[in-house]
Amino acid sequence: MKIEKKYEKKCEVCEKTVKVDVYEQGECKNCGWFNCFLNEENPDNVALPNTLSLNRARQLYSEGKTFELNFDDFIKALYCYGEMQFEYNGIYYAVDFMYDFNKESRIRLFNSQTKGELIFNDDQDFKNNAKVDGKYLKDIWEETTDRYWLQ
Repeated sequence: MKIEKKYEKKCEVCEKTVKVDVYEQGECKNCGWFNCFLNEENPDNVALPNTLSLNRARQLYSEGKTFELNFDDFIKALYCYGEMQFEYNGIYYAVDFMYDFNKESRIRLFNSQTKGELIFNDDQDFKNNAKVDGKYLKDIWEETTDRYWLQ
């Protein structure tokens, strides 16, 4: 069942008029933000289907920038979705949470081409030590593309 977009409200980011459904959900044709009541209730948290928090999106929009994820934004989205992806030099990588034998959470970096994986203790370990093609991910982040949650 498809819910019809029949109400109008101001976009949470750019304040242009956007059509939404009864749940106040709808994509803004002007800025591309997906409006949802969850964003307004938790403006510093990432909420489906956006990969940025509302406040971060507002900041980027006010600076005239696109909604591209920086490395910290990517980690924040990982905590929302539990799994994310990015592409580097034609290879896709998945980043997700896994649990060790003690049921402690770890972060896994998976190479879709080699099927190899690297395990990190936490987000700081991942930020500081994750490497792709022998290079620190934090140093080559601007060269990555398709930064999004796995679908």
